Amino acid sequence: MNFLNEFVLLLKARYPIIYIATNEEERIEYLIKYCAKKYVTRTYYSWDFVNGYQGNPNDVGFAARNPLEALDLIDKLTPETASLFVLKDYDNFIKDFSVIRKLKNLSRTLKTQPKNIIIVSSEINIPDSLKEFITLLEFPLPSYSEILEELNRLLSSLQQEIDPLTLNKIATACQGLSLERIRRVLSKVIAKYGEINESSPNLILQEKKTNYSTNSIT
Repeated sequence: MNFLNEFVLLLKARYPIIYIATNEEERIEYLIKYCAKKYVTRTYYSWDFVNGYQGNPNDVGFAARNPLEALDLIDKLTPETASLFVLKDYDNFIKDFSVIRKLKNLSRTLKTQPKNIIIVSSEINIPDSLKEFITLLEFPLPSYSEILEELNRLLSSLQQEIDPLTLNKIATACQGLSLERIRRVLSKVIAKYGEINESSPNLILQEKKTNYSTNSIT
């Protein structure tokens, strides 16, 4: 089962707390919003420590710098209000006793409500006391088709066309990279060559090799 199907199944099955590990915050947000509209019809709420809640005009800025208060909004909404609550980097706060207790309480009540808490973080930090209450998902790197879609979007913005063979070679070279890293390396390609062309795959592979070597040293 692919990520999208698994994620939608968990939402429909009313799994109360889902933890998604990824460095691609922008990409996972896009997918969650897509699911909220297409598959489960729920209001999307997004929270981070600095800005508080965003997206819903009635709650903009609510619970800024207050992780426990961020959970209060979930309780305040009526049980019938179908919602998804995305809490960014919330793993930094789930060792606090008050937060642990609140999440346990919510885990029980949300099983009967069309609401889900989704923790998004680049690291997996789940205390033992919450492992039975949280379902962990790891977000995969972009598929070949997603990479092709991103390449076509970029080429369209550049008003540039390239032959299908070169496009496929570039997409293949980009496999194993996040969308954000793909965008950065393609920006470097454009800065060097002025366009995306048949030389692009070699530069992309060189960047991947350099990055791998750097990560190996660190």
